Amino acid sequence: MQNFKKMSKNQQTIIIGFFLVLIILSSILSFSVSVFLMQFFLAMITIPLILKKEYKIAKLYLIIFMVSLVFVFLVYYGNQFYYGNPYYIGGSDDLKFENWGYDVYDANLFLPHKVIKQQILDRFNNAPFYAVIIAIIVKFSNGLAGYTSFLPRILNVYFLIWICMILEYLVNKYANIPRDKLLFVIGGFALMPNIQYINSHVFRDTFNLLQVFLIVFLFDKIIDSKNLLTKFISLLFMTVLIYFTYYTRINSLAFAAILSLLILIEKYKIKIRYVILLFILLILMSDILKILKIEYFITTYTRYVANIAGDGLSRFIFGRPLLPFGIILRFVYSFIIPFPNFFGLFKESSRLLYDFVYLLIYLGVLVQILMTPFIIKRIFRFDWLSFSFLGCFLPVIAMTFTFRHVILYYPFMVAMAVDGYFSTKLNNRKMIMFLWGIIAFCLSLIYVVLKFL
Repeated sequence: MQNFKKMSKNQQTIIIGFFLVLIILSSILSFSVSVFLMQFFLAMITIPLILKKEYKIAKLYLIIFMVSLVFVFLVYYGNQFYYGNPYYIGGSDDLKFENWGYDVYDANLFLPHKVIKQQILDRFNNAPFYAVIIAIIVKFSNGLAGYTSFLPRILNVYFLIWICMILEYLVNKYANIPRDKLLFVIGGFALMPNIQYINSHVFRDTFNLLQVFLIVFLFDKIIDSKNLLTKFISLLFMTVLIYFTYYTRINSLAFAAILSLLILIEKYKIKIRYVILLFILLILMSDILKILKIEYFITTYTRYVANIAGDGLSRFIFGRPLLPFGIILRFVYSFIIPFPNFFGLFKESSRLLYDFVYLLIYLGVLVQILMTPFIIKRIFRFDWLSFSFLGCFLPVIAMTFTFRHVILYYPFMVAMAVDGYFSTKLNNRKMIMFLWGIIAFCLSLIYVVLKFL
């Protein structure tokens, strides 16, 4: 694993200067001293990490930071103009998270198990720690200029950058992707409009992905380091992190376990068939499925998605039994959602900014559709990257399949797409994209005709 060349002093000054300008501008536009002070603190962590990078990758992180801030304001005001408030569909889980955060703040309890035990939140609440995070933000901001919904949204911007840094580390170490293509992996993930859209709401998904990646990163340090003190400190932090992740989204621990196991396999060259056998025995001899609520998530979310799907293709897909053919239908369907409905855009004046955001999302989905053959091709290499993708992708399409949860597998899907694309010869690449483009266009035309006519 090679390292990038370090930046010169002048290059570091440029990066710092642009970051500070963006922090000041975004704080002014949010009309919040709290936003400025929070960003100042987060920048003290983020900027030194970026300054260790090579200049071109540091510039990419700067672009991600800028685009993410712009998206926060686009989504915030797009919702505000259309719904009269800045929340998803006028108030969904994002509004609930803020209300729960206020409940926790009022109770002055900041340990998630105590929040549940004292019944500050419903005992079936599956995200008490994210409510604690919101409560901490409220407590921090109340001593300044007061709480604003921009605070957790902009916090997500920094979380996304930290996720990209861990993704960079993991892909660089285990995926055998050429270093000059690593920029496409990081940028392709973080700048995808669908990811930016999720990241710009008060959702726990970005934070939860950061937790998963941090657990995997610490696990890598535990098995890789020869220093006992480093191992102990990493194990201690990982244990604490597992506790908080359990109270953020319990089933996400399964993703952390899968990715950690794949690192172990890669490091010690363990044959995958032995691992699969061990995994099957673990399921049969333990209550792990019950502990992680796997069956609950499959039935609950399948019913939920089917109920909101209307009478279209999605209702048909989620009305099928998961096995044996339902999982195949979901696999295919996952590459075309949210389906680009360009005909529904820009019909109301109050929706102009809102629809502009969705236009960007739909354009991103078109890119995703065009890259599908390269992703599928890359799966059959059956290495660390393809198994990491499948290990995150299959549980999501089987258990949850809500639009926010794609963030859990998207980093590896983008890495698959990039590696699959660049490892294909130029002439073959052009032919595949041309033929697949025609096929995708014809299929989408059929879909539109069946749905709207």
